[in-house]
Amino acid sequence: MGFSARKLTLSFLLLSLLLLGAGCATSRTSGWEKGSDQVTLSDKDKKELEAKAGVHWAKRYVREDLLKFIDAYETLSKADQNSYKYLVGLCRGYYLLADGHTSEIEEKKLLWEKGLTFGERAMATNPAFKTKVVAEGGKIEAALDTLTKNEVEAIYWSAVNLGKWASASGIAAKLKFKSRIQEMINRVGTLEPTFFYGAVQRYWGAFYAIAPSFAGGDLNKAKENFDKSLEVQKDYLGTYVLYAELYATKKSDRKLFEEKLNYVLKADAHKIQEIAPENLIEQEKARNLLKKMEELF
Repeated sequence: MGFSARKLTLSFLLLSLLLLGAGCATSRTSGWEKGSDQVTLSDKDKKELEAKAGVHWAKRYVREDLLKFIDAYETLSKADQNSYKYLVGLCRGYYLLADGHTSEIEEKKLLWEKGLTFGERAMATNPAFKTKVVAEGGKIEAALDTLTKNEVEAIYWSAVNLGKWASASGIAAKLKFKSRIQEMINRVGTLEPTFFYGAVQRYWGAFYAIAPSFAGGDLNKAKENFDKSLEVQKDYLGTYVLYAELYATKKSDRKLFEEKLNYVLKADAHKIQEIAPENLIEQEKARNLLKKMEELF
């Protein structure tokens, strides 16, 4: 056997071991398989708790407020276990808590997994989807076509929670869930191409920037997709942060890195009021990245 053949065989064996390891090291229980405590709330209590949750959500750029929002929505969800509103709110809330307010990777993983659990339950509020994946035991990928624009939030926030959790869990998890995540993002793109201020294009920009070339990485495609995301909405600051953090660093373009992050710092975070909290978080990320510039370049 020649050197190339031996190298190929070894690579195949290593990949096989990783995939075998994925069965135990990256296994998780789907959200609809997990039990949940149930509580009883009066209509008055629900209304008051929803009002409090709304106040805290508006200040979600503060960790303590986001935690209070999550606590309120978890209680509301226990009182109404099939409420899509509460489930998808928790899916997004846990994602933001991990992404914007947590630094320790193991804690982040726990939060992303919690967010995914609620997101899966939110998707399963669609009866046709629930039949396919719960009653018939089918794969999520094969049931995505049953989900509609009504569930687009659940699909997207579940996908990014899963993506972040898998990336933080290692190569085996990334290999195991790559296709599912990408098919979920594609479904969002089909149902609502401009969802969440260019989120689909932003995802692909990040994917092409992060992935090695043998796995589909392509800096030209990364730039193209980040630019498309900005065409959808130029005032969502998270796109500029990812552009700098993922594309400019890999391109070794220090000037572009500074340009994008300084733009974020000078921007009006409140220009789009409904995402002002996210923009404030992104401005803090930009400050931290600029402090690390010497390490990154």
